[in-house]
Amino acid sequence: MIKKLHSNKNDFNAEINLPASKSLSNRLLIICALSQDKFEIKNLSEANDTELLQKLLNKLKHTSSQETITIDAQDAGTVFRFLTAYLSRTIGKFKLTGSQRMQSRPIGILVDALRELGAKITYLKQDGFPPLLIEGQELNSKTLKIQSNISSQFITALLLITPLLPQGLKIEFDQKPNSYPYILMTLQLMQTYGINLQFDEDKIEITPGDYLSKNKTIEADWSAAAFWYQSLAFSNSGQILLKGLTLKSLQGDSILPEIYQQLGIKTTELKSGILLKKEGAINFNFNYDFSQYPDLALPVIATCAGLGVIGKFTGLESLKIKESNRIEVLETELAKLRFDFRETGNGEWILINSCKVEKHDYDFTNVIINTYNDHRVAMSFAPFAILGKGIQIENPEVVIKSYPKFWKEFNKII
Repeated sequence: MIKKLHSNKNDFNAEINLPASKSLSNRLLIICALSQDKFEIKNLSEANDTELLQKLLNKLKHTSSQETITIDAQDAGTVFRFLTAYLSRTIGKFKLTGSQRMQSRPIGILVDALRELGAKITYLKQDGFPPLLIEGQELNSKTLKIQSNISSQFITALLLITPLLPQGLKIEFDQKPNSYPYILMTLQLMQTYGINLQFDEDKIEITPGDYLSKNKTIEADWSAAAFWYQSLAFSNSGQILLKGLTLKSLQGDSILPEIYQQLGIKTTELKSGILLKKEGAINFNFNYDFSQYPDLALPVIATCAGLGVIGKFTGLESLKIKESNRIEVLETELAKLRFDFRETGNGEWILINSCKVEKHDYDFTNVIINTYNDHRVAMSFAPFAILGKGIQIENPEVVIKSYPKFWKEFNKII
């Protein structure tokens, strides 16, 4: 299926409904499952990943531990990683599998760490990759020394189960971990739910204890806000109200106002959300390290391309093992729009579209963007419809992974 977008608006004033935070929702579902007394999670994300995790956790509650239980995480990386740790200390025998793409995404570092704690995990196909056979049992406590460049989801998966280990856990890093704001989100949530811990940028120490029962309302998703910042950046003028967001947030991607201030967007907090206005100068020589905010790389780099910014970007290595290889996606799909994004070596990528085309010369109506079954690709390329009179998005339904109502909201500005 191909979704043909046509844009007649270059100036707009819109109020946008965002999904609830998927990152917060998924963490809280694991905390609730580990808590002795269950609690209510309000405004739980409607993202496919979150609904899948909730369904799988419910399945585990109602299945006999005498049989091998097959758990299919489909294409949800967060779900697979969180359940790898969760099942390691859940009594029973589990086959944890996923889609073909999931089976090509490495899991070895997390498995190695869990094995150090006594987990019994066997690779069913290729070493270091899903699917896994997990025989859940009580785990031990020790100090883990972990490389700082691994996925923050690996770290979070470990952290969430550590209060239930006999002596808790101590993790030492060789330097500040990548995607540290996502780790910080996890730690702050754990503290909210009664866990005693100490941390800085190179070590974390968690004391054993029980999670509290505490109802929680999930805030709107800052990661999803990026596509609206991008859309406004591509407009002639206007403003967008993103409902339900606050500038003070547990979510690391709340760094967006700081990033987009350099791309001509001003952010103001109101009672109902945050207001984005197109005003201010654009920095046409924009450099950014995305190692702490990898989910923002696609929309921000796409924004820079559309604005004619000469950009230099680092910290993109983890994009290769996301739902798609997002570096290859940027190179291939931006080239269809005549934007030049390439690797220079030494962990750097650049945009070299220095000869900025006037907006009225853009016409993307006949361009088909492949989404590679990646939700963020679909949503990062949709705003080019505003810049280029339209665009065509292949497999548009992929957005259900994180933002099921994205197209309904996007219709408000085209």
